[in-house]
Parts: sequence; C-alpha cells; structure tokens
Amino acid sequence: MSDTAVLEIVELADGEIVLRSAEGEGEPLVRIRFSEEAAELLRRARFEVAQEMIDHALSRSHLVEGDEEEAQASPATLH
Repeated sequence: MSDTAVLEIVELADGEIVLRSAEGEGEPLVRIRFSEEAAELLRRARFEVAQEMIDHALSRSHLVEGDEEEAQASPATLH
C-alpha cells in the first residue's frame, strides 16, 4: 500500500476549480473561485491560472516531497 495521495484538479459545473482526492470523496483540499470580472478577463485561461496557483502552492509547501532548502531559499513574490 502506497502513502502517496492521488489528487486531481477539476472544474465543477458552477465554475469553481478544486483540488481533491482522485476518488472524489470528501471535501476538496483547495477551492478557487474567480470573480465574474476576473473570469471574464481570463476567459478560457482561468483553469490554467488556477492550476499554476495550486502547483506553486504545493511546490512551496511540505505537502510535496522535495528539497526543503531550495523552497526556503526562493523568495516569495507578492502580487
């Protein structure tokens, strides 16, 4: 049995983008909802933007195994 969780990023019918267990069970781990204005500006790219946001958050956290020193050495960019 593996300790690795299989996660997926999906867009729900209401436009919300979530990170959840691949089995689809339980509450999503992350929810991203763009305002109507942002959704209009991003149009079809909103899924890719949400995917990049989640990927960046995971790569800077302890949820993904990796080089801790590298993550700490990279300064965070605030927009």
